Parts: sequence; C-alpha cells; structure tokens
Amino acid sequence: MSSSGIVISPNLRRASMALAVLGLLGLAAGLAQEPTRGFSSLLLNGFFFLTLALGGAVFLALNSVANAGWYTVFKRIPEAFASYVPVGAVSLLVVLAGLPSLYLWARPGVMETDHLLHQKAAFLNAPGFAIRMGVMLVLWAFLTWRLRKNSLDQDAEPSVGPTKRNVATSAIFLVVFAISFCLASFDWLMSLEPHWFSTIYGLYNVAGLLESSVAAITVAVVLMKRSGLMKELNTSHLHDLGKLMFGFATLWAYLWFSQFLLIWYANIPEETVYFIHRMHGGWEGPFYLNVVLNWALPFVLLLPKPAKRNATHLCLVAGIMLAGRWLDLHLMIAPSNMPEYTGISVWDVAGLVGLGALFVLTVTRTVASVPLIARNDPYLVESLHHHT
Repeated sequence: MSSSGIVISPNLRRASMALAVLGLLGLAAGLAQEPTRGFSSLLLNGFFFLTLALGGAVFLALNSVANAGWYTVFKRIPEAFASYVPVGAVSLLVVLAGLPSLYLWARPGVMETDHLLHQKAAFLNAPGFAIRMGVMLVLWAFLTWRLRKNSLDQDAEPSVGPTKRNVATSAIFLVVFAISFCLASFDWLMSLEPHWFSTIYGLYNVAGLLESSVAAITVAVVLMKRSGLMKELNTSHLHDLGKLMFGFATLWAYLWFSQFLLIWYANIPEETVYFIHRMHGGWEGPFYLNVVLNWALPFVLLLPKPAKRNATHLCLVAGIMLAGRWLDLHLMIAPSNMPEYTGISVWDVAGLVGLGALFVLTVTRTVASVPLIARNDPYLVESLHHHT
C-alpha cells in the first residue's frame, strides 16, 4: 500500500493529539464524578462520530451498487471516514460499564417491580444488550474493512475484479446495515426510555446518519480542494454533494414530522410522554432549534442552484447540519435522565473535543497512507470529466 504523498502538518497532528488526550481525560473525569451525565456524553459523542464513519461506508456502498462513477475522484475521503469504525466501536463498548447509570431497565429491582418492563425482560437485559452490541460492531468493522480493501486492491489490479467484488460486498453491507443500525437505534437510544416506542425511530436515525455524513464528507472534500490536494474536483461534484445534502435534510424532516404528527394526533399517553419531556422543563428552545438546524436553514440555503456550487456556502450549510445532528442526538439521549434542561455540560464538550480530535487523527492518517486517487478504478475517467 503506497502513500498519497500528503504530509500532515506536525502542528496539526500534535494539536489533534493534545485535544484528544485532554478531551478524553475530561470525559473520564465526568464518568467518575457524574456517571449519568458522563456516560450520556460518551453515548452522545461516541454514537455521533461512529455514525459519521458508518455514513462514509454507506455513501460508498450506495454509489457502488448503483454503478455510479461521479464520486470516484474523492472516494478516498469516505473510505477514510470508514476507517474510524473500529475506533468508534471501542468508544461505544465503554458504554457497557455505565448501563445502570443510563438505562432504567438496567437498574437493580426495576424489572421486577415494573410490570411493563418485566414483559420486555427477554430483550432488555444486560447480557443480551452487550452481545447484540458486540455482534453489530464486529459486523460493521469487518464489512467496512472489506469495502476499503477491495477499493485499495483495485489500485494494484488493472482488471475490474476488485470493483465487481466491491459491488457484492456493498450489497451485503447495505442489507446488514439497514437491519442492524435500526436495531442499534432501538437498543442504544430508544431503550433509554423503555416505556416508549416508535416504529419509525430506526429509519429516522438512518436519515440523520445520511444527512450528517454527507455534510461531513462535503467539508472534508472542500478543505482538501482548498489545500491544493484535490485539483480534479470541480463544481459539478460540489453540486451533486449539495443536492444530496438538500435531499437528506428533507428526508430527515419528513420522518421527523411523520413521527411527531402521528404521536401528537393520536395523543396516547404512552407515546406522548417522549415529546412532553422534550417540550417542557427548559428543553423547548433546543427542541425547536433542532428542526431549524436540520431542515429549515439547509432547505432555504441550498434551494438555489448557485448555492450548491459554492464551496464556502456548502461548508457553512454543512457545519449547520452537523451541529443539528449533534443537537438531535443530544435531544434523544439527555432528557431521559435529565428532565430539567441545564445547558450543555462540560462533559459534553469534553467528549465532543476528545472523540472529535480522535476522529480527525484517524481520518487524516488514513488519507495520508493511501493513494489519494483511485488509479485503476474503471469509473475514474467518468469522474474526472463529470459534467464537463
């Protein structure tokens, strides 16, 4: 495996490592001092960055099974995102140490005294939770590794064999991902409030993953272009990324509204309790801001065609969408153990900084260690002349 020739600035590397160490130490202090808030922050930020990595793999797989070629010049970026999956998996496994702090059903005596939860005991139990988490994380790590390996094998093999193998791997990955990620959303997020349920919850989180990962890919691509490392990228590539951002933001809004409207209209206490927790106790501002950041602003700002072809504008909107996704996860996780909103905690910031710096370190190291352009990819010429 040859290097791309990219030299990561020593200052950037040192700064990222320092931030990663400081952030993770701060998060560790939170786990010790305030276990409930500390583990909530770990779950929030661990899940956020893991979904960015998984989103990179989903982006690759969707384009691969569609025989699309437009993204080939920057495919190393989502591949680098996918390389973070094993690291992100470790961060999620640490959550197992704090199950009683996060999940009502994991606390001693609750399952025996709560009739409704007692009926769910066959599913909501610590051993089953841990086994399902381990199996899903291993599957994701293996399949994302195979996606990257097939792509890198193509660099050394002029035939289309590796690309065809990647189509098959992508199809398998997408089926496994669709089922397992919905299950993970039920397990890791929805069971924080075990009396509540929503059949659309898994798809809602898939939409959030797609929205945020395409936004993150866009930011990385633009930064690479501005640094002079991706001269092959043109405005048509940016335009297509902008269209995906616009489309996935609208998909997220559709699923958010579908879930909210049906629960509001039916007005069944077992269902409305979820939104009551998030529309009272000081959570009103973040609740409505969530819709603004994830849909209203991206929709308005990306509607004109020129906006989707402007790198600076795309970066701005992508930043808004990433902030929206983080807030969305914060709203899914924190109110279950914190009925009164007290603002973003220092542990939330520590987790965001620490795991964010670790994500940047992993992605930049991967990009620098492999050829930046997929040389023998059969779709490379198509991508180089995309809409030109």
